[in-house]
Amino acid sequence: MISRQDLERLIQRQNGGKPVLSLFLDMSVDSNNKRNHHVFLGQKRAQFEELEGNRPITTGNGNESGMGTLFERILAWLDTDFDESNRGVVIYAEVDGDWFETLQFPVPVQNRLVVADRPVVGPLAQVLKSYEHYGVILMDREHVRILSVHLGTLLDELEFHGDPLAPTTNHHVQAGGYSHKRFQRHKLEEMRHFFKDFADEVEKFVARYQPSALVLMGTDQNVARFKEFLPQTVADLVIHTGPAPVDGPAAEILARLEPHLRQEQERESQELLEQVRDRARHDYLATAGLQGTLTALQEGKVDTLVVARDGQTQGARCSQCGFVFVRDVNRCPYDGNETMETVDVLEEMVRLAEQQGADIQFADANAIADLRGAAALLRF
Repeated sequence: MISRQDLERLIQRQNGGKPVLSLFLDMSVDSNNKRNHHVFLGQKRAQFEELEGNRPITTGNGNESGMGTLFERILAWLDTDFDESNRGVVIYAEVDGDWFETLQFPVPVQNRLVVADRPVVGPLAQVLKSYEHYGVILMDREHVRILSVHLGTLLDELEFHGDPLAPTTNHHVQAGGYSHKRFQRHKLEEMRHFFKDFADEVEKFVARYQPSALVLMGTDQNVARFKEFLPQTVADLVIHTGPAPVDGPAAEILARLEPHLRQEQERESQELLEQVRDRARHDYLATAGLQGTLTALQEGKVDTLVVARDGQTQGARCSQCGFVFVRDVNRCPYDGNETMETVDVLEEMVRLAEQQGADIQFADANAIADLRGAAALLRF
């Protein structure tokens, strides 16, 4: 499993002076129940062997890189330590160095291999953003069940039963009389008592697990009444409500929820893109286009970044001041430095946004073609 803490740690990792291999593997099974990652790995290995045969890759100390040895280590790890219940893997390793770190998770990632001066984190950020952590609240009038879900997987499950109120009268008398009315009032008061306690447990869950959204499930009447007991900050997290038995199997509930959550995610994405387009048209706290958005990021102005999903765009970074440019440049216009490093601009943008605490929205490249590859809502 992966978390935002992993992403932050990788971004903050100090350059060890050796090239870093970042390998992302789709470990999904096909219709024949087979994984095909070995095809991608074989192709990449052949490319590196050809490259080393013609123009050896060197490490910082001038020695030839041990890519062959590193591939053997990767294959050995996949054979012995990969958990086959997962569908995605990220492997980070120094070429001719000691660092070797693996992350695996239950959702797929696009195959990709990059050797650069630091770990590639864009695809990892995309996975975390696409499968955010949410809570599912299943409830009836007597108990509540809370599911903690991340990357489409059940992480934790909590269950609470109400503590019945002592009856204020003997309700085992004829139905329809005064005692029946007293009993009904007692049950209503007991329900309110339960819902208040359940709301407290949901609030504790939110404080502890920090979900990005909540789903509230039960009968329409119970859901409507229960929401009245939730603090407004918690109620604002609810993105979907619907019927479900409180004791239903978690796997079935999550499978039923998936299309609704995807639809909600798509709706939010479309609303954001329309807001970006409207602001960009009016030149009001928004940018559109790679260079303008990149400049705004480097000036610390971005509130929400929009970039293409699985995108890659080559650019340059000044080795002295670190400023990044979408185009190739021979000399940095800011400090005059002539040493420029080739970088992936979209990777640099994701890094900057994460470092500045900006939100990131990944969208299909075709959906943001009119925004010229990237856009942003600005803070100022």
